[in-house]
Amino acid sequence: MKAIKLPLLIFAFTGYALIGCKKAITTDLLPVSTTNNSVAGTPLSVQTGGSINVNIGNPMQKIDVIGAGCYFYSGHLVNGITNLSDAGNWLWRDLNVNTFKIVLRADGVEDVNDNNDPNVTDFTKFNFAANSNLVDQIQAVKKALSLSTNIKIWAIVLSPPKYLKTNGSVNNGGTLNSAVANAYAEFGEFIYAHLKHLKDSGIVVNYLSLMNEPDYPSSAITYESAEFTTSQAQNVYANTGNWLKTKLPSVSITVPKFGSPDCIDVNQTGNYVAPLNASGNLDFFTTHQYTNSSAANFTSASSSAGSKGLYMTEWHAGFGMGTTPDELTAALDLVNKFHDAFRGGAKGWLYFEWGNPETNFGGLLYTPWGANAERKKNYYVFQQFTANLLGENYITTTLSGITNFGADNVSAFTTLNRADINVVNWNADAQNRVRLYFGGNIKSINIFRTSSTENNLLVWSQNNVNQNYYDVDYNGKSFTTVRITW
Repeated sequence: MKAIKLPLLIFAFTGYALIGCKKAITTDLLPVSTTNNSVAGTPLSVQTGGSINVNIGNPMQKIDVIGAGCYFYSGHLVNGITNLSDAGNWLWRDLNVNTFKIVLRADGVEDVNDNNDPNVTDFTKFNFAANSNLVDQIQAVKKALSLSTNIKIWAIVLSPPKYLKTNGSVNNGGTLNSAVANAYAEFGEFIYAHLKHLKDSGIVVNYLSLMNEPDYPSSAITYESAEFTTSQAQNVYANTGNWLKTKLPSVSITVPKFGSPDCIDVNQTGNYVAPLNASGNLDFFTTHQYTNSSAANFTSASSSAGSKGLYMTEWHAGFGMGTTPDELTAALDLVNKFHDAFRGGAKGWLYFEWGNPETNFGGLLYTPWGANAERKKNYYVFQQFTANLLGENYITTTLSGITNFGADNVSAFTTLNRADINVVNWNADAQNRVRLYFGGNIKSINIFRTSSTENNLLVWSQNNVNQNYYDVDYNGKSFTTVRITW
């Protein structure tokens, strides 16, 4: 990384902001310009000053996973919408993503054991067409790979087959019945059959999670689910993991990297760390963000994960806001959840679904059956935040005296000769004339914004800045990204 000798200081103050040729810069009323830094505008309001220190010289965790998944509505995405070509381009060409999560479903696949020997698989007893999502997600993955060869596949198991469950069902919780003969190997065989089917379909699984939300009481859950205590999880990862590591190479299938159980509660993730490390078959740790999301809780979880790293693997804008949340409010909350995870040490982030027909923004695209897919505010916020994110390192920020937002509203990332500063302003009032000091002269600046009237819009651009500071307005109810190069 190209060194910047002084710390980056962003300073907000009351009064008239000077820059370049002694004129104020405001992003509210200015057109995009690439040559002039001497244009003045009239800000809507000027708030009390303050400062933000951004420590470019001390890069933290590198972000190496960004993407989304197909859980329940892959059929809507590949069969239901009327503009799949556009939708595919929006998701896998226009977004900076590299990970596609799929589900290894159990319902109908192997309801009865194929035979009593897990080392001799009878594939005629497996039905991978039993659930339409298994068929449709393969079509979706192939579409994604045709548009981006950088995408890697992450598979997760929601439940063992019902003959291996204590409750005799793939739904409503229960757990792996270890009393079944060769239970751990049989579970491994079920996963192996899935991986072979995918390979035969031209899909290689790079990452594998053996459990989904094992910490959530799921006896009333009507979709595929299973509960595992930390000791039960350790036994599965040790025994089933070892079986897979022996079996897969013998049949020329790549052994995926093993992710930890995807806990629903950030605070539960740390409880699984020691037992899963002891299993000997754990490559990295994961968590969902539905319960107890905060930068502090992510910090605790990522600290427990240590050098193996922590990844946020499922959440969506609008969660907890009802069936029809306000579009902009839900999108701005997505920024907050990005900030919780990355400020807390997460190395990656996955949206719930690529497409979803519900009106609660469960998908990056709204995908109603028989109509065009649509991009909503959550899509544009995701696009704006992640545009440069892969390969960047998180850098810490410290705020003081900002009127309309605090530390949790800001995040920053850097690599080589660039940095990205993300600010969400929930307040209805603008936080104007925030002075950004860069600790050295910058070469270019580009400012993007999503608001009630803007969708990842480039609102200001300038090359050949040759200044070590710049003034930026943060509109009320908006998400702003400042991108600089030096």
